Amino acid sequence: MFMKTRLYIIGLLCSLLFISSCSDRWEQEETVSSGTAELCISRASFQVAGKPSPLPGEDEITSLRAYRFEEGVLQKVYEPLSVGGDDYRLPLDRLSGTLYVIANEEPVCEEGTTKETDWLQTVLTADQHQVSNYFTGKADLSGKMGKAVSIPLALTRGVARFDFRIEVPEGTVSVKRFAVKQVARQAYLFPGDAVRSPEGTVKEDCIISTPDAPLTRDSLGILYVYEQANPDLSVSLEAEINGKVYAFEQPLPSDIRRNTVYAIVLRKDVLQVDAQLTVEAWGEGDSTAAYPDLTAPPQVDAAASELPAGAEVTAGKDGVNLPYGPVEMVLAVACDDELELLPVDASASLEVEPLAGQGLFEGRQRFRIRKPLFPPGQPPVETALRFRRKGMQYVYPEDVITLRLAGNPSRLSGKLQYAVGTYAFDFDRYIDNELGVFTLPAEKELTVEYEAGEDAWIKLDPVSVRSGEGAYRVLAGWRPNDVTANGRRQSATLVIRNRADGSQREEYTVSRRNYGLPVTWMHGIWWCKYNARGDSRSFEDQVLSSDDPARRAGQTVFEYLGACPPEAFFDLWKWAYQGDSGTGLQVIDKNGTAALDGYNHQVSVHINRLPADALAPEGYELPSMEDFNRIFDATDYVWVMWNGTHTLRTPWEGHSQVKRLQKRRNDVTVGNVALPSLILIEMWSPDFPEHEPVTWYGVASQWNDSEGVFHNGHYNNILFGVHSPEGTGWFIPGKNDALYLHKNGGAAKDTRVLRFRKSEVEYMY
Repeated sequence: MFMKTRLYIIGLLCSLLFISSCSDRWEQEETVSSGTAELCISRASFQVAGKPSPLPGEDEITSLRAYRFEEGVLQKVYEPLSVGGDDYRLPLDRLSGTLYVIANEEPVCEEGTTKETDWLQTVLTADQHQVSNYFTGKADLSGKMGKAVSIPLALTRGVARFDFRIEVPEGTVSVKRFAVKQVARQAYLFPGDAVRSPEGTVKEDCIISTPDAPLTRDSLGILYVYEQANPDLSVSLEAEINGKVYAFEQPLPSDIRRNTVYAIVLRKDVLQVDAQLTVEAWGEGDSTAAYPDLTAPPQVDAAASELPAGAEVTAGKDGVNLPYGPVEMVLAVACDDELELLPVDASASLEVEPLAGQGLFEGRQRFRIRKPLFPPGQPPVETALRFRRKGMQYVYPEDVITLRLAGNPSRLSGKLQYAVGTYAFDFDRYIDNELGVFTLPAEKELTVEYEAGEDAWIKLDPVSVRSGEGAYRVLAGWRPNDVTANGRRQSATLVIRNRADGSQREEYTVSRRNYGLPVTWMHGIWWCKYNARGDSRSFEDQVLSSDDPARRAGQTVFEYLGACPPEAFFDLWKWAYQGDSGTGLQVIDKNGTAALDGYNHQVSVHINRLPADALAPEGYELPSMEDFNRIFDATDYVWVMWNGTHTLRTPWEGHSQVKRLQKRRNDVTVGNVALPSLILIEMWSPDFPEHEPVTWYGVASQWNDSEGVFHNGHYNNILFGVHSPEGTGWFIPGKNDALYLHKNGGAAKDTRVLRFRKSEVEYMY
């Protein structure tokens, strides 16, 4: 037997669901002492769909009085009654007349004077939108006989409650304007045979939400109103659903009954394209219109389901808790009605498909569910499988099975990140040092695996964290002069697994492009062997360690540059740079003068003041003044046009001697311009003979439009790019037979050669 129900729908569908709770009075039978008579008073919560739906403070009783009338006149007021628990007792001194009980209101009256007919016309007035949460009850005492009489009386709530529900299966909802308009502020204290309102009652609008304080979720008890017969009552609502704005002006039921819950439901069915605005009345009186039995919602049938390890059915059988790992399962759902699965929220990353039944529907349906692995850092997700009952037009919020997907207890921070369904992270560039930090539960460990033939370019560095957890820094390494560092893709698989037995593997791939420049070590610095060329930031334009011409020739760079064809020498020698573009300028024959093509004397950005890595490929940088000083900064002049040895002003870790050789090229030309006596200088520490010397070469600086790169009768006044926020640097000034090292950073417009160094790296393999 369904209880009497009315439903009003505001489209999208935006609906007003009326759920009568005329059965929410309940009585308790109590025994009394022999020879006494008493009134047993009880009250109950609001009910929705036949079930209690209490909200905090709704059932509170702060005052309680009884009023006995005989022959139409008030004879006695019983006060005060003790208040406590869910039932109240009133000893009766006379079993005649009519007894009225009122909670939370104290109407004006006088014993022996107040007439019952006037009493029943008592009017209440709301105080600034706040109606009193009062209860009334009535008992006929006449004819009650016996030594021990217990008279039950059930209090009836005097107000109605409005709830607001949002039924939008997917996306976001924001109700920015919401008002119930023309709400009556006055009502009769006692119910009548029909819903009625006092003559000329005052009405006002009640604001529920504004753009500054929008509603975004279900809200119970948004408004309490007096019982009223009010054809002017309406709701005004403006909502944004998935970025689209909808507005509604909809009349509410003209009769609002006390002791009743009304639900205003904003609904957008997933199968609808746009909004609709309709009002329908369902189940009037004892009609047999079809609507669902919401007291029997769908439930999980654990016995008929195929659940994986770690999955748990909730105590109420209305949901399943799933582990963070990958899951494939069969969920059996029991329901009296056949169910149609609605589209699942895509953000939950679930695949759900109904499994075909065999024969007639027998109260159970099965669904295959696939869930991917949640990677480290993925928080828990709660999602709903929503159903429409076969033959029903609308979707009800009760028809749902909740899936709670556990988050991964491991965490990941840093540049390395994974997402649900994406367990490979490709930097698609060269990168080294720390990629990320995994923080794992104590029972987990992190390992790294490679395909056959791949280098061990990843190092896992354990670090200390709080007790109960372990952490690993993931370090990408670098190999000096790696002959395979041609830009190929390097990959590794990071595996999280149980420390005890290696089970429950989670695999995550990390990749990078492996590039490297030829280098040599001197006094703690890995210096690049060649000057930058072309686009200084691009590995593709540089001499790579996989294609080092000197290595291929079996020579040092000094030997190679001294003996290679002039065209090969010129291609390495001709590059210089200005400003922050990183675009190399090439020496050309400009009307008989060797000059840099594209030179601009108005450049204002000083290369030396840029960040160290501003012009370099990933993992490399301009050497600092301190780096250069480990080779150049001597106690006396360093005359580089001669072979010799100089002593460092500040020895590096006790090593102070630097040896040098110089050589000239006289066979290089550009266009019709000869470029004679181009200098090459190699320098090394005699304390580290195992390392190849650093070889210096390059085009002289250009600082005006007229001279090009020709100064003092030669092309060897080289200005080096040096990282120096102060703008200092190193320069080779002087005539061709008097060249020396000099601290001079030059001006912003002056071009310079760029010789990079390897940036600091934690792991070398």
